[in-house]
Amino acid sequence: MRAEANPTTPTKTSGWVVFCGVMILLAAAGNLLFAVTVLAKGHWIVITETELIRFDLTTLGVIYLVFAIFQGFVAFGVFNGDLWARILGIIGASLNLLAHMSFMSVYPQWSWLVIILDGLVIYGLSVHGDEVAEL
Repeated sequence: MRAEANPTTPTKTSGWVVFCGVMILLAAAGNLLFAVTVLAKGHWIVITETELIRFDLTTLGVIYLVFAIFQGFVAFGVFNGDLWARILGIIGASLNLLAHMSFMSVYPQWSWLVIILDGLVIYGLSVHGDEVAEL
């Protein structure tokens, strides 16, 4: 016979917390890849019928690089069950959700996927984030 665990007792790991940490790490990896790509080729040119538009994306690349590093630290804090990491994880997922709402008209399927995953991360961190015990 197995002894049943008390559902109110915190455990060492929680499925939701692991999911949130992994999603934040994946978002950090994606943002890091985007930042490196933008920094390597810092100019973007759009050619229309009437004009040529040139964008310098170096600032955007630096912002994404800083955000990727921030997300990496937050993910490891979430795995440890730190309160500061849960709060910053919710803020970061909320900002990422809002950012992808602005790209809804350009990449609707990708934006919806990221919005749903950010919503799950916000839910997981806010509802189940305290299920990781410090041992």
